[in-house]
Amino acid sequence: MKVLLNAFLVFSLFCVLALGGAFAQDMQGEIVASGFNTPMGALVDDEGALWVIDSGMGGSDIMVETLETGTRQPITAGVGNSARIVKVHDDGSQEVVSTLPSILVGREATGGARLALSNGKLYATSGYWVEHAGLDAPSMMGSVIEIGGDSPTEIANIWDMEKADNPDGFVMESHPYGITTGPDGMLWVADAGANTLLKIDPESGETEVVVVFDGLPIPFPNPGRGGAMTTDAVPTAVVVDADGVAYVSLLMGFPFLPEMTKVVKVDVDGTVSDYATGLTSLTDLQLAPNGEMYAIQLAVFGEQGPTPATGALVHISEGNSEVILSELNFPTGLAFNEDGDAYLTIDALGPPGSGNVMMFAGLAAP
Repeated sequence: MKVLLNAFLVFSLFCVLALGGAFAQDMQGEIVASGFNTPMGALVDDEGALWVIDSGMGGSDIMVETLETGTRQPITAGVGNSARIVKVHDDGSQEVVSTLPSILVGREATGGARLALSNGKLYATSGYWVEHAGLDAPSMMGSVIEIGGDSPTEIANIWDMEKADNPDGFVMESHPYGITTGPDGMLWVADAGANTLLKIDPESGETEVVVVFDGLPIPFPNPGRGGAMTTDAVPTAVVVDADGVAYVSLLMGFPFLPEMTKVVKVDVDGTVSDYATGLTSLTDLQLAPNGEMYAIQLAVFGEQGPTPATGALVHISEGNSEVILSELNFPTGLAFNEDGDAYLTIDALGPPGSGNVMMFAGLAAP
């Protein structure tokens, strides 16, 4: 793993901090689904049904042994199909539609990440892998998956592409995370491990690297980036407008400095420019029915890691941002229905089963 770790794995090291949600007194939200294991993303389909994807709890099917970066201590990881894609029905009941691989190292669980619909088909980003764990990843670990039929089907193996090309030139690492559908029906994926934005043909699996994101500035040399005073951009989500222009949220790697990350704009020719700056620990970006863009702030990091109840929902506009909801407890994902009701996956760092989905009615009504 890179010396300055992929941020999503670092988060889970501090999950003991997340022992319950805390919300501002004036918020009018309600829990609409619960019992998730590190929930990462939500989606509302064309019929208004809520879907949730979580990270799972690892398993015992495959054991992976590697060396921890820095301490060089041996690590044993349990892998199993415990990440879930869950459909929440109108009566609140939950149906596990599919499972995906999950890897657990200590308290760190990584599995399902995000969901997207394209031409009536459901797709998911799945898993994380890094060269220090070996060059051969378990099946569907670091992939884009089609959900349907009797079992999920891999349509693009992002880890294999990272292993072959390593576009950013640093440690080989892939964590396909944010996913959306462009106006041309292509799937756009933010790879938080490889620092890339990808475009994938869902029919053929052909994958194109749209852009490799530069590192973000930090006040000390980073040996994981050749001694440069930068850290990984860690792209987490992507929105694509009708003209094919992409907007990408960046989380940034260690030391996760407050107000030092941003949303960037990627023009159709691949030119990257700042769209909104001065932001903190972004994990999702979505376009709402009112035509406005909103981002998720996971938390503010302190000396002990991510601080509980410092997450936020942020309204994003060019050159500006405004906190809409504050004091959220480790939110990760965001989805809207056609009425502008906002669904947030929250309590994402905590004991198994403690993750929730909270709904804020009419937050972005058209």
